[in-house]
Amino acid sequence: MIMATNRPDVLDPALLRPGRLDRKIEIPLPNEQSRMEILKIHAAGIAKHGEIDYEAAIKLAEVC
Repeated sequence: MIMATNRPDVLDPALLRPGRLDRKIEIPLPNEQSRMEILKIHAAGIAKHGEIDYEAAIKLAEVC
């Protein structure tokens, strides 16, 4: 079984008792460069009008 969550604070403590899971792998949030690469990958297949300022979009994402 593979479990994933972005809200570990709401997990039932019974799920995290010893012997329930073999491993706990934490993946940190992507840095600015990684976020830009992710955005470019997902925006590649979308019709766009004009140029997109990816850096400005990344800066906006930091504020949210």
